[in-house]
Order: sequence, then C-alpha cells, then structure tokens
Amino acid sequence: MKIALAQLNYHIGNFESNAEKIISTARKAKENGADLVVFSELSVCGYCPCDLLEMADFVAECNATVEKIIAECADIPMIIGAPLTNEGNHGKRLYNAALFISDGNVKSQCKTLLPNANVLNEHRYFEASDKFDLVNLNGVKIAMVVGNDVLDYPMGMLAKLEPDFIVNISAVPYSHDNFHHQKLSEVAKKYKLPLLNVNQVGANTNLIYEGRSIAFNENGKVIAECKSFEEDLQYVETKSFKSEGEELCKNDTTESIFNAITLGLRDYFAKMNFKTAVLGLSGGIDSAVVLALAVNALGRENVHSILMPTCYSSSHSVDDSLEMLNRTKSSYNIIPIEDLRKQFGIAMSEAFEGTKPGLAEENIQARLRGSILMAYSNKFGNILLNTSNKSEEAVGYSTLYGDMCGSLSLLGDVYKTEVYRLARYINEHCGNIIPENIITKAPSAELRPDQKDQDSLPPYDILDGILNCYLENNMTADEIKAKGFDAETVDFVLKLVKRVEYKRFQAPPILRVSSCAFGHSQDVPLVARY
Repeated sequence: MKIALAQLNYHIGNFESNAEKIISTARKAKENGADLVVFSELSVCGYCPCDLLEMADFVAECNATVEKIIAECADIPMIIGAPLTNEGNHGKRLYNAALFISDGNVKSQCKTLLPNANVLNEHRYFEASDKFDLVNLNGVKIAMVVGNDVLDYPMGMLAKLEPDFIVNISAVPYSHDNFHHQKLSEVAKKYKLPLLNVNQVGANTNLIYEGRSIAFNENGKVIAECKSFEEDLQYVETKSFKSEGEELCKNDTTESIFNAITLGLRDYFAKMNFKTAVLGLSGGIDSAVVLALAVNALGRENVHSILMPTCYSSSHSVDDSLEMLNRTKSSYNIIPIEDLRKQFGIAMSEAFEGTKPGLAEENIQARLRGSILMAYSNKFGNILLNTSNKSEEAVGYSTLYGDMCGSLSLLGDVYKTEVYRLARYINEHCGNIIPENIITKAPSAELRPDQKDQDSLPPYDILDGILNCYLENNMTADEIKAKGFDAETVDFVLKLVKRVEYKRFQAPPILRVSSCAFGHSQDVPLVARY
C-alpha cells in the first residue's frame, strides 16, 4: 500500500480554497499511485476556527464541503479532518473528527483528549469521544487518531484492536522548544506499530504550524518526512515499515525561528489581503532584524521604513540605518521629531510645572514616533510592524501607544539574546544586510543623553536566563536563585515582570515561536496580587 502524506496550508473559513487544495492534492496523489491520502486535523475548515464553530452557517459550510470532497474524490480513499455533528442527546454539538472516506462511505474517529489550556481551548467547542474502532482499507486495519490522542490512553485503546499501523492527523503549533516528534517516535516504539503523522503547515494570526509531517517504523525510526514551514506531499510504502529507518534529527533553533517568523508574517499578510508594511527604523538591533525579516518575507518593494531622529539620536544610528536601507534597497522617509518633541514640552509645561523631567518626557518621543507611524499606515495602507522583543515585553521596557504600536509583533516571543543570533543568521544567509555596527554596539533606546539599556537592566544574557527559567520553565524565585543567579537581581526582574501585565495586555498579536508566548500562552489575571 502506498500512502500520501498531504501537508497543506489552509485558510480558516476559506472553504472553496481548502476544498480545492484537498481535491487537487488527492488527485495528484492518486495519479502517483497512492492508495490512501492523509490530510491534517480540521483540514476542511482550517485549524482552529474557535468561536466560528458556534455559528450554524459555518458548520453547515463544513458539512457541505465534506460532501463536495466525497463527490469529487469518490475513487480516492482519504482521511480528512472536519467538525462532525454530535447526534447524541447530551454534550457539545460537535466532535473534532478524523473522517475516513472510501467509495463514498464515511467512517469517523473522534478526538478524546481536548486541549483546554495554553494556546487552544477545544473543550469549549467539542464533545470528547469515548468510542474507539479501526477502519479497514483492502484488508489493512488502520487506527485513526486526532491530535494528542496519539500520546495517551486513546492510542492504548486502539492498539488493543491490533491495527496494522497508526494514522495521526494533527495541528500542533510550532515552538522551538517542542519535543513532539520525539514523543511520536516513542509511541511507535511502545506499541510496536508504524505511525504516520500529518500536521498542518502555515500560520493563523499568532499561531504558526511547522508541518514537518513524519512517518516512523515500528522501532520509532524515521522512514519519511515532509519539509518544514512549506507545503509538501510525501509518500510512504507499507513495505518500508520494515526498513531500518533513520534517527530523528533536531533542527537548528535559530534557523527554525527565522523560518517560522517568515512564514507567520507572510501568511498574516496573504490571508488578510495585506500587501505593504511600514516600520520605525531606529538604528538598533530589533528594528534592523524586523526590517530584514519583512524584506525577506514580503519583498523589499513592499516594505517602507521611517527614521525619526531627535537630538538624542546618535549620528551612527542614522548612518547605520541608512546603510542598511541601502543594502536592502528598500524605501524610507526621514522625519525629524525634535521640533515636535520641544513643542510637546511647551504644551505640557503648565501641567508639568514644579516637576523634574524624567520618564514621562522621555516617552513622549516614543509616542510621537508611534503617532507618525500610524499616520503613515492610515494614509497609505501600510500595515505597521511592531519591533519590540520578548525581553522588553517581559519587564515593561516598551512604551504604551509608542513602540508598542503595531498590527503584528514579529519579535515579541524572541528574547534579546536570540535577536542577536537571528541577526547573525540573517547576515550569513540573506546577503549580509545588517551593518556590523548595529550588531556590536551597546543597545540603547536613545531617549536621553548617553542612555544604555544596561543602565537600568541586567546584561541581557543574565536577564534572558532569568526570564527563561521563570516563563518557560515555571521556576520559583528560590529555584532560579539556586541555579546561580544573583538573588537581588532575580527579585528585581520578577518584580518587573509581575507589575507590567497591564501593558502586555494591550500589545499587538505576537508570533508564537516558544512554548510560552505572551498572549495566548501566558494568560495571567490583569488585576491580581501574587
């Protein structure tokens, strides 16, 4: 038997496009000799539709699309993912189902373990299944599982029925610290069953799906694998189930983050019918990396930068920015805001009378820049890209209605130390477009004379180490201190993180590249004392 792993990029609610992808891919696979074509979780409607599943007309469109696929692919056995109506008298009205379609007949296996935390909440929409059965194709018994059912007791229930192999359809969001493939390999070894996993690829708002669909033999060795971060169609012969296979390899983290953000940005624009982007270019590492990512994903002709110097902006910041713009050959404006900054000070002088200049006056610059960028966005339809990184988001070193403006945050889940690694990767693989001085100079917001980030923050390698322990690994302050971090520094950093949730609450959507991105993954009560 020849099985096709169909890894496609779906658009939530775009039923015509999704159906066309499924039908054309199934026909192509059939022409190439496939006996079974496997698509990913909720492939009919795109994953995850969230509250669209509460709309009767949306579910009706799902059902109609399934019927269309059945009619047009009557001679092509396939497994697709779709919402399935719960015909029972209790529970949610839908199941999250894998549908086995053959000769116009449909058999389903519905998801049992519904995620209700972290980035997804399927329990809100779907009923959990408690029925387990195999499907039969030409005498071959197949266990179908959906999502993380493959990692837990539903797989055990199906294994007792003695299938010939496992097909898992999934939509697992990308994170660079995810060990999902290793877990799948262990499942194959545990049950001594070949396992085929087809994952969604593409991005929907903040969630990015790597794809990298994969097939393991009964020893957990890799016998086929789709590409990462792009559509792909790979084939597996059941005779290869007995082949030696290869060891599972781990992708380079910086490379995968680069590819994930590129896909996330590209899909955000394509699926929203956006074309052009604008960003503020400061001469610092963050905006330089965002410019490089945008040019790579959207094309230099679709990216515009604005430089907004004040008297505190160093000459090298402007020069470095101009050098990068020359290297990327992308368009820009220079809009000095020194006069605006002074006028703002004059306008506020009576209200601020009797106080000393400080953070409020410094942040006026950031808010002026945000207003100018939004004005340009409104005027020309360019979508504003946010340039804040995760380290800044965590400790509140970004300005509401200033550098926190934007429709999409590219680096909001990338620590500052990772931003530097991204810059090096970009220069190695995208034509050395970031000037060396941008990478090597001390980071600064340049809101006052000779300002440096390290005036008020620990060095970024220390800061990011503490943040990683706290956010990704859920470690307590005492546990972090036990790893060798200075106690006073740990207390200072965690105090900052806890007190600025109100700012993160107002941040733009952040492209998720870790297991703990702010937003969906990190859901903290806004008004809390802990």
